[in-house]
Amino acid sequence: MVNVMSYNKVTDRLIKELEHIVGSENLTTKPEELYCYSFDGTIQHHIPEVVVRPKDTSQVSEIVKLANREKIPITPRGSGTGLSGATIPTFGGIVMDTTRMNQILDIDIENMIAIVEAGVICDGLNAELAKYGYCFPPDPGSSSICTIGGMVGTNAGGNKALKYGVTKDHVLWLEVVLPSGEIIKTGSHVLKSSSALDITRLMIGSEGVLGIVTKVGIKLTPLPKYTSTELFLFDAVAAAAKAVVKVRVAGIVPTMLEFMDLPTTEATFEYAGLEGYPEGYYLLLECDGFHQEAVESEFTKAVEFSMTEKPIYYEKAEDLKHRDKLLSARKSALPALSRLRPTTCIEDCTVLVTKLPEAAMKIEEIPSQLGVEGFGLGNFGHVGDGNMHPTFFFDERVDSQREAFYKALDILYKDIVIPLGGSITGEHGLGIVKTPYIGHELGSTVKIWYDIKKLLDPNLILNPGKGKGGPYPLVCE
Repeated sequence: MVNVMSYNKVTDRLIKELEHIVGSENLTTKPEELYCYSFDGTIQHHIPEVVVRPKDTSQVSEIVKLANREKIPITPRGSGTGLSGATIPTFGGIVMDTTRMNQILDIDIENMIAIVEAGVICDGLNAELAKYGYCFPPDPGSSSICTIGGMVGTNAGGNKALKYGVTKDHVLWLEVVLPSGEIIKTGSHVLKSSSALDITRLMIGSEGVLGIVTKVGIKLTPLPKYTSTELFLFDAVAAAAKAVVKVRVAGIVPTMLEFMDLPTTEATFEYAGLEGYPEGYYLLLECDGFHQEAVESEFTKAVEFSMTEKPIYYEKAEDLKHRDKLLSARKSALPALSRLRPTTCIEDCTVLVTKLPEAAMKIEEIPSQLGVEGFGLGNFGHVGDGNMHPTFFFDERVDSQREAFYKALDILYKDIVIPLGGSITGEHGLGIVKTPYIGHELGSTVKIWYDIKKLLDPNLILNPGKGKGGPYPLVCE
């Protein structure tokens, strides 16, 4: 990494000031605890100098004012489930752990709005909303632990994004602490408004480089009453991808179209305890809605289009228990692959649906193209909207395998995704890992981001060293 910024170090005097804000029990400089905040789901590591755990927006504001005054970098962090290095403190400094801000402040069913603090867990929110027959639809694989603030930071999607959209489609307003420490509210408390520039959308997906989200106003969605689910297994990746294309081109919008390649299917079926199935490429199709006849009509058409690609096996879920069993394999893709080798790195890319067959086949060839023993690949994802998660498993302690990983990233993004007109991230964000490739995708447009960053954060203290917060000529190390 080339460090073009110069920051001050955290001093004992600064520690005292931070303790005064959050209390000594909510601050740590212990090496063993700092280490826990030095990484996420990537192989990147940078250790902070101090971790603070504020309880409310006013404390966040005071901490940010202090950091801005002293020119200390500050990295906001939720549960640390990120998969691109966005919450890693690249330049040390302060890590702000937002998980103490975990209150559901209001659920207003009549107006279909909920107000939550940034540290609320996704599944925890949905458990409360389900009592009223509503939900917050984004469903990332880490939903049992990821925070709403983190989902806002990356514009998280998940299994149901094909039909219900991603985080930005369900956020009405935000409370944000700017790099100066000023507290602002973006958006509107009503369901429809065009009275202002859309600062809410600017903040969503900004990965904490423009401001720290402390509260979120969420638009609620009714839970569907009926669901139909089918599992298909195909003998080739192209057949599975072509089935997806046929369903989408027909104008059908399923709730889910989830894919796994051969290594992932084998690993997840074993992990989830699914036995007696033939070897094949996994495709899960699901439709839902409020009227059973409409759901079954759409589902039947989608199944018919999928069957034209001649699956070697298919099975319809008989009830919700059966459905959860079939879905459990897809939900366990990452932990299942993690058992194969000491290191597992999940990537995130999106291509046009019509480019899926070509992209999927090229991605499948990456390990053989590199020819490094011990370096493997499992591919899975939300292919209904062209979003795939190529996942490389290897041993980072072996130089040849670690080098193969970075070569694989170059092949994936420079030789496959970008030439096919795709995007280097669909839902995980840029963080550290994808920073070297964003210029290849967007060119000089990136300079506009940096101009906005410099305007809001002239001292560049908020989450520096990340693709959306540069300008730094970063490389992955």
